[in-house]
Amino acid sequence: MSGKPKSYNNQIEGMQHAMSNQPVEVAIAILYRQDRFLMQLRDNIPSITHPGFWAFFGGHLDPGEAPEVACQRGLLEEIGYCPPEIFFFRCYKTDEVIRHIFSGSIEVELEYLFLGEG
Repeated sequence: MSGKPKSYNNQIEGMQHAMSNQPVEVAIAILYRQDRFLMQLRDNIPSITHPGFWAFFGGHLDPGEAPEVACQRGLLEEIGYCPPEIFFFRCYKTDEVIRHIFSGSIEVELEYLFLGEG
């Protein structure tokens, strides 16, 4: 990875996808514990996707990366935890984005999680 900030690299990747007319692929995790869902309030930074919105955890797939692997990687980067099992839920496709949705149960106490990105 270059010395540029991650948001810069994400912007470049987004422009490359736009120029290739290929949809961006993302993996998203719906995490739950005791009938509650874990979400993040995204940073209110204009250069990131959906600043200031509530969202589930996840991110872009790296080239050649399987959606499930991207989901696991994203969770480890964002909260330092990935459930022992994640399950494919559904895939939503548009011309601009392919969203691979997974779900998983949080099996640790919430104080063991940390917010790393977002």
